[in-house]
Amino acid sequence: MPHAVITGAPPLEQIWKGLKPQQEVLGSDVRNLQGAYLRADGTQLLVLALVIELGVTQRFMIVVEQKKTRTVVRCQLHTPVEKTAGVKALVERVARMLIDGGGSLEKTNLPDL
Repeated sequence: MPHAVITGAPPLEQIWKGLKPQQEVLGSDVRNLQGAYLRADGTQLLVLALVIELGVTQRFMIVVEQKKTRTVVRCQLHTPVEKTAGVKALVERVARMLIDGGGSLEKTNLPDL
């Protein structure tokens, strides 16, 4: 499953407040971040994502979870998601928000991050 582990990331509330719906269209492919939901205790952020590639639509959640000094970005484990280039790109985009906010990439299986 595509994921990134980031240390020193900003508070998730900061990311949540700054996350606006985004759409990227590349030919017939579409990549959307549609909205974000912050857990009441501020330790988990769910980002609603949509990818359309080769006519196939995938809707899924990207989970951003703070655990002590680390923040993990990954697809929700309970939803079957094909690990396409578009899915990986959206996970990378969310992870990049944390890195741009001052975090450092500790480990990942995303080659473009």
